[in-house]
Formats: sequence, structure tokens, C-alpha cells
Amino acid sequence: MPTIQDATMVLNQYYDIKKPKIEWIQDEPDKAVWKVIDNKETYILKSDYRSSKTFTPSITLQYTLSQQGLKVPVVIATNQRKLCTKQGKHRYYLSRYISGGSASIMDRVRVIGDFHQHARWPSSLTSNQNPDDLKVGINRWLSEYQLKLKELMKWKDQYSLQYIQPCLQLAEKCIRVSSRRVSVLADHLKSVNNRRWLVHGDLTHLNAIKTASGDIWIIDLEHSKIDSPIKDIRYLLPRMVLSSHYKEYFARFPEGKSFEELYYIDAIFPYSLYYYLGGSIRQMKLPLKKSRVQEIVLDELKKDDILSRQLGGVK
Repeated sequence: MPTIQDATMVLNQYYDIKKPKIEWIQDEPDKAVWKVIDNKETYILKSDYRSSKTFTPSITLQYTLSQQGLKVPVVIATNQRKLCTKQGKHRYYLSRYISGGSASIMDRVRVIGDFHQHARWPSSLTSNQNPDDLKVGINRWLSEYQLKLKELMKWKDQYSLQYIQPCLQLAEKCIRVSSRRVSVLADHLKSVNNRRWLVHGDLTHLNAIKTASGDIWIIDLEHSKIDSPIKDIRYLLPRMVLSSHYKEYFARFPEGKSFEELYYIDAIFPYSLYYYLGGSIRQMKLPLKKSRVQEIVLDELKKDDILSRQLGGVK
């Protein structure tokens, strides 16, 4: 595991930052993150924990998108004019620190709509995802629902969450409706591969920063890849539907009725419950707060009422 001493050595040797103030920010299975203060400049230094096929391409992607004018942090080149460097077993790269607070749901909807509209996987990079045979892609899409439903069922029994049963029924409904609309899904997957749509891949509230000037920046692109934009929207549910902000998203990323239909179908799944339970259990935030879980269940049911009307009363 890289240490602060390792980080200091990298900053001294490759960035000519001699006396930095370093604060440990994050320790995850795939990366370490430090905040670096050098005089009046503030940076973020990241390192991979182990060999990663996506770490280095994500740096090039972040650099390319920032050069194109998208609001992602600028990557700082080393004194050898490289975007990253290797020290021991680990790779490191430096980028500008974005100071601000969490963005509102409307701000996140707007920035991800703009991101989907303008961001593309650079032709200079080999895609980190091979195009699936359509049948394989469809099966993978549907199997993801099944796996998430199995986890919800396991958590329901393991933590005595009988009151989440209505959300299990929503998950089953999503699978049922999706299985009847495979032609729409097939057309969508063709567009993903042909147009090289780029998704962020980890669009939690922590990764959209609103600065004092009102600009919205997207950070942490290590999970970005060519994939369906719909997967980014899942992090904004159910509030995006309950507030009607999805109209703003479609205005910024206008891809037609079939895309909107697939979005509505995918949104049937109780993602907010899934993410809340999964996150709480992984972080050992137990026991689960019954009142909070019940509140999420009610929001999921309200969301389903809206989606059912959009889909013509589909069951």
C-alpha cells in the first residue's frame, strides 16, 4: 500500500514540489487519494493499489476531456512531460483540486446531460470494453437486474426487512417489462457501441462538485467507459423522476422516444433502495434505520406511479 512517504517522494522527484502539506483523503480497494497543498496551489494526488488496466487509460481520458473544455480536473504533467509516473509497484498522477460543495439534484442532472452529450471515448485510446454480440449484451443487461434482485432478497431475509417487499415486486416488474422490450434494448446497445457513448460510472453526490462561482465539475473518472448513459442516471433516482428533472436531462441529451422509453423502463428498478442498503451494509452502518428504509420504499412506489403513466399503464 502506498504511504505518505511514497507520495512525498513522488511529488519531490516528478513534480518539483519540495515541501508539500499532504492530507490523506481516501483509502479504497483500488486507489489511494491525497490532498496536496503547495504554497497557494492545491492538488489531488492519486495512486493505484495494484496493477489496473483502467487506471492509466482513465488519466489519458481525463486529460483529453479537460483539453476539450469539459469541466473535469486538469491533469498536471510531470517534469518529464508525462501524465503519470511509476514509483515502485504503483502509478501516480496529479490533478487540480476542485474546491466546492455537493451539487443539487438539478445541477447533477444538467451536468450529466451535458457530459453524455459531449463526452466521447477518445479514438487515441483502445476501448476498455469490447462490443458485445447483441444477444450477449441483452442477456448481460437483464442478468444485472436478476443479480441485484437476489441481493435485495438476501438482505430482506438477513436483516428482517419484510417491509421492502413492494420494492422486490418493482424489481420483478422491471425484469418483466424489459424482457418484453428487447428490440428497444437492442437498438440502444447498437447506439452505445457505434457512437462510443461515455459514462462516468460512479456518479454519486460526492463526484459532482459545485464551486463558489456556480460551475459544476465532475471528478473521479476511474470508472468511466463506453456504456449506456442510462447507467449513470440510476444514481439520480428516484428524485430525478419525482421532481420531473428528467425533462431537463432529455433536453440536454435528446436521443428520441426509444431512449426515453428505455430510461423509464430501467427506472422501474428500486435503485435508491438497492444503493442505500448495499452501501450501509458494506460500510457496517448497522443496524439499518427502519424509518429511512420505509421512506425510500414510499419514494420508490411514488416513482413507479409516475413511470407507469409515462409507459401507458404498463404492468
